[in-house]
Amino acid sequence: MNRVFRRLIVSFSLLSLIACGDIYKTELEEPTEGITAGFFQANDGVSGKELWRTDGTAKGTYRVSDINPGADSGRPINLFRHEDALLFAGNDGETGFELWGSDGTEQGTRLIKDINPGPDSAYPLFMVRYRGQVLFTADDGDFGKELWVSDGTPQGTTLVLDINRGSEGARPYHLTRVGDLVFFTADDGIYGRELWVSDGTAQGTRLLKDINRGGDSSFLAQLSEVDGLLFFRADDGRHGRELWVSDGTADGTRMVRDINPGSSPST
Repeated sequence: MNRVFRRLIVSFSLLSLIACGDIYKTELEEPTEGITAGFFQANDGVSGKELWRTDGTAKGTYRVSDINPGADSGRPINLFRHEDALLFAGNDGETGFELWGSDGTEQGTRLIKDINPGPDSAYPLFMVRYRGQVLFTADDGDFGKELWVSDGTPQGTTLVLDINRGSEGARPYHLTRVGDLVFFTADDGIYGRELWVSDGTAQGTRLLKDINRGGDSSFLAQLSEVDGLLFFRADDGRHGRELWVSDGTADGTRMVRDINPGSSPST
């Protein structure tokens, strides 16, 4: 299919998503379930909701591990495939919902790190692959919900940057990889919720553009990668909610078109 034509098709799809913005009420921090790479959550009536795996046959469908031993549930959520393993948030009954990993065997299913030490939960979510690692959002109990990175080891699971300094938390949402950058929305306590980028390091994590200048938020949503560009919905405070695009630079982050001219939103 012609590259330009394909981009137009995807762009129109994005516009359709944006047009549904008013009914897009999904709670961003709501746990996600479902099947990922054959892994899923199930309750066999004995061990509670635990991690299971299937190859599509009865014989090949089995419980991987009883994360929270006994009848209580480990309730694996936010399942994410990373290379040949699975990352997820699980609760063993002692550490709360923390970052776990599994290779599909009981022996290879383990707590990677108790990010929020003790029984409180870190609730890792919004996982995205980046250069052999995974970027995600988590709460360590000190800095609030901030950007974290993991290579699958306890030592390699660290806070990237305390974006909103202190315990408030920047709440990085919508992590989306585009080329050599991971885009996301965050609130640093100064500019409101705006567009940020990261390369997985503190030095490479920065505010890309203050779209709605000052302390007001630009209400970014529906971040999507299309042919090496990021498309999203935003409100710059003058044109209402419109379609925007970014190439990863401040100058290249711009409104595509004021579809509904003036300050009224097009969504």
